[in-house]
Amino acid sequence: MRRKQFLTEFLGALGAKEIQWQKETDTSISGAVIYEIDDPEEVQEFIWHVQESEAPPENVRKLVELLNEKNLLSIDKISISRKELRSLYSKKQGRIVSEDEFISILEALVSIEVPMVDEGRETDVYFIHE
Repeated sequence: MRRKQFLTEFLGALGAKEIQWQKETDTSISGAVIYEIDDPEEVQEFIWHVQESEAPPENVRKLVELLNEKNLLSIDKISISRKELRSLYSKKQGRIVSEDEFISILEALVSIEVPMVDEGRETDVYFIHE
C-alpha cells in the first residue's frame, strides 16, 4: 500500500493523470501512467523494483505530495529554491523542519528512480531533481 501511495504522488508530480495498476509482487509493482485520459497513445508503462517494506518513509511521501499538490515541477526539475521548498514543507508539516532533516528527506527523494518499460524492456527512468 505504501508503494502505491508513494507512486501515486511521485508519478502525479511528473504529470500522470491516472495510473492503471498492473501487477504487484513481493519485490516489485508495475503499471501504466496515463498522461491524457482521452489519448490512448499518451501512456507509459513502468516497474518499480521495491519491496513494500522498502517504500520511502512518510516524510518523503509528504514532500513529493507537496510537489504534486502545488505543481512545483518543471518536467522533472523542482522549480523553486531549496529554501522556499523547505518553508512550504515546514508549513505542511505544521512545524519548522531543520535544514539537516530537510536535506536528508530531499536527498532521499532525488535518489529515487522508477524504470519506464517499453515493449517489455526497461528503457529510461522517472526521477525528480533540483
